[in-house]
Amino acid sequence: MRLVVFGAGYVGLVTGTGLSDLGHDVLVYDIDPDKIAKLNDGRIPIYEPGLADLIHRNQRGGRLSFASEIPASFDRADAYFIAVGTPPGPDGSADLSAVMAVADTIARVAKQQALVVVKSTVPVGTCDAVQARIGHAGVPLEVVSNPEFLKEGDAVSDFFKPDRVVVGARSEEARQLLRELYAPLQLSGERLVITDPRSSELIKYASNTMLAVRISFMNELSRLCHTTGADIHSVRLGVGTDSRIGKKFLYAGPGYGGSCFPKDVQALAALGRAHGVQMRVAEAAHAANEEQASFLAQLVDTALDGVKGKQITLWGCAFKPETDDIRESPAIRLATALLERGAVVVAHDPEAGPNFAKHFGNKLKVMDRNYDALDGSHALVLLTEWRSYRAPNFAEIKRRLQPSAKGVAPLLVDARNIWRPAEVLRAGLRYQGIGVATHPPADRPSTRGSTA
Repeated sequence: MRLVVFGAGYVGLVTGTGLSDLGHDVLVYDIDPDKIAKLNDGRIPIYEPGLADLIHRNQRGGRLSFASEIPASFDRADAYFIAVGTPPGPDGSADLSAVMAVADTIARVAKQQALVVVKSTVPVGTCDAVQARIGHAGVPLEVVSNPEFLKEGDAVSDFFKPDRVVVGARSEEARQLLRELYAPLQLSGERLVITDPRSSELIKYASNTMLAVRISFMNELSRLCHTTGADIHSVRLGVGTDSRIGKKFLYAGPGYGGSCFPKDVQALAALGRAHGVQMRVAEAAHAANEEQASFLAQLVDTALDGVKGKQITLWGCAFKPETDDIRESPAIRLATALLERGAVVVAHDPEAGPNFAKHFGNKLKVMDRNYDALDGSHALVLLTEWRSYRAPNFAEIKRRLQPSAKGVAPLLVDARNIWRPAEVLRAGLRYQGIGVATHPPADRPSTRGSTA
């Protein structure tokens, strides 16, 4: 098929590149000429494992191109994908201005019957609004919903081996075209969910909010463990072995971040308010996430007997490993809180360091090497569980850090609970996890797994 993907951001790049690798002829369009110039020059604007090689291969094969204008050869596309951002407004509701701008462009350029596929995360009723918006087009255009479920850091695998593909369409003709589009993925059974557009739109918000609720609840439990002396690892294992609940997304940490969970949880709550339905669980999940950020800042402040005038190192700026995305990152929230309390902040991240430095300007320092970021600091806070942080040299950390007070060992705050506390203590460092005792049993291993 001949396809146009609007938006060369995270979703658009992965989707367009993936579709081209399935054999389709794909144009990825973006209004930012600098971004398009970089892509045509072989420079990829985001870090996503495996994506650069996939882009270059399909560019060489002539199946994938990038442009800031729609060439005549693509005004007769079979489908136009809308993959632009829907950022939160002041009340948390999704800003659909970019989606509607793309709809206007499609109505203007389309020269033959085609599908308009909404991949952007949008509130219920958006597809109907887009359908009304393009009603003046000179050719028949049907709007369908096809939300994305790509996990940053594993998006290429998610595209080719998805848990499910959701399609919301009213006509059988549209449903069949999308079946053909995704046929190479060999979807079977419940992995291809065919429904109506409104249900499809809500599925995306419901999925992300359900996961966010699990994370927020475990973080609330971690705070309860902190005050009662219970251990969050034991709680997680005891809860996760219940087959009705399962083990995924039950890890305590500094709070969720990224481009999806914070935005989508608030958007679902705003959608409920707009329809007179209070989404109390979604609102509570958001509130709990905000409280976890405050809890972590206070944890560091208390452990150092005040952070004013002290230097603190953050390992991990991205909201999760294998990405350079710092949107709504716990590191941003913690760094901001520490700076407001008068601390000096130094940071390191294998990929997101430049983005973090750009965000804060000269308010903090970002180092190229993780151990160099420790020099002169009184504490190290681990925020992102990159593989390179999982088994550090604790003796070297001890050598680089300095005590916060005479006779007090330097502090390690393991906000992801991935280190073995006994190893930290043997190195002559203080250990503090999330929802675990300051001096846990020496024989307890780290049980941390992969995260969202």
